[in-house]
Amino acid sequence: MTSLKRLSAYEVRVPLPRTLNLGAMIIRDREYVIVEAESEAGNCGYSIGFTRGAPIRATIERLLKPRWEGINLEDYPLIYQSTSRSNRFLGTHGVYWRAVSAADCAIHDLLAKEAGLPLCVYLGGQITPVEVTLAGCYPTNDETPESLQQQMEMMEQYQAAGIKLTSATDYARDTERLRIARSALQSGTPLLIDLYAQVDHVADILPYALRWAEYDLLWVEDPFWFDNFDDLHELARALPYPVGVGDEQGGIDHYRNLMRYGNPGVLRLDVTACGGITAFRSIAQMAFERGIPISTHVFHHLHAHLAAAIPGVKWIEYMLPQAGIDGLSALIRNDLQWSSGRIVPDDAPGVHYEWNTEMLERYRL
Repeated sequence: MTSLKRLSAYEVRVPLPRTLNLGAMIIRDREYVIVEAESEAGNCGYSIGFTRGAPIRATIERLLKPRWEGINLEDYPLIYQSTSRSNRFLGTHGVYWRAVSAADCAIHDLLAKEAGLPLCVYLGGQITPVEVTLAGCYPTNDETPESLQQQMEMMEQYQAAGIKLTSATDYARDTERLRIARSALQSGTPLLIDLYAQVDHVADILPYALRWAEYDLLWVEDPFWFDNFDDLHELARALPYPVGVGDEQGGIDHYRNLMRYGNPGVLRLDVTACGGITAFRSIAQMAFERGIPISTHVFHHLHAHLAAAIPGVKWIEYMLPQAGIDGLSALIRNDLQWSSGRIVPDDAPGVHYEWNTEMLERYRL
């Protein structure tokens, strides 16, 4: 096998058509890091992930590039482990793990291309449709019952396994929004609601979350901050439906503790933040052994391959381009094919991103 000739990264910032007001989080744009991993043989692997405003590119250039460039790709698993050990003082999740994740995903895209295989086949799976949940229903100041109903009817046409609403941080308003959404969905598609870690105490959300059971929730998502295992466990025990948790967290040890102490009914996993495909496979195995299904977080081009290859990955998440909440559709020309409410991984070698080079140059930082 050949060696890694070049590891490089750059960042792009894509403005959103409208500002997303998520409690304390104000999102005016989506900033991504794009990583390129080129082999001596001339193949190039790619990855894309959120920066969340953090210096991911600089972290890759400072901590990973000097250690990884020039390595024999056969030795990559050992290099990954030694790099993680040498940076243990940087914690179990955060900026470092986002950088490792982005680089590791690019390396795996490269490895699959070197083998001439789609990523899911390289990982031991096959091209097969995977279940999808839709995200896109963010609260806006001009939202009306009619506009929410219309959005539900549009999303219902995709025949997805679930449709997610994002919380308004006003749980009484969320209750009404869930009621409207449920009445609009004639097919009975399950609902989800994302609280994006804004709940401080279990007592703040429990009365509302118990009532939400009547709206057929597939799960309630990310109610608490990353390490609030106590409230998470208490909420999970009290509800008749699952709590999904894990978005954008990182590190194998963190997920081990999350499953041991937090009692999640669904594990949310993002390969671009958890430690890359190397960590994703280990975390997924732990979840599989505990009988905890996995739902992935955005970046459906890549996660579709993982769901087609790794046991226990039940759902991938798809952000509708027309919802105006993400910038991937501006940067990537190709999308995956739908088949009876599911998405099919691309059969080209690797993950297969067809980059919109004009948009990349326009939004490059």
